[in-house]
Amino acid sequence: MNGLMIILIVLMLSQSLLSIVQVKYYQSFIKRITTEQAGTEYEFYTEVVKGKVLRTIVAVVVDTDGKVIQCYICKGLTIFARFKEEQSYRGVQLVSYSTLKQEKKAPQIDRALSQIYTRKLEAVT
Repeated sequence: MNGLMIILIVLMLSQSLLSIVQVKYYQSFIKRITTEQAGTEYEFYTEVVKGKVLRTIVAVVVDTDGKVIQCYICKGLTIFARFKEEQSYRGVQLVSYSTLKQEKKAPQIDRALSQIYTRKLEAVT
């Protein structure tokens, strides 16, 4: 019984430490992207989309017309997942994702872009 308690405490401590590492990485990534875009007319959005098992974090830099300048995706099960730039979304208009929010079978990245478009519209109105 004592061994089980020790294992449980070690697991809880390691989860806490790894969570801190994950938050520090996320903060440094966001800081790096926002300082690169400082002084420009670009806007930066992030969105989290939950799947059955995995979560996908999408970070997007868009211009004033809603065209994607940079798209970063973090998809993974563990804290070791890192943001990777997704070149295939570069130059795409966010308005093309306006109707995908309700579709559950749409890819997670597309659903995230749809939610970002909706949030961008709410900020304008």
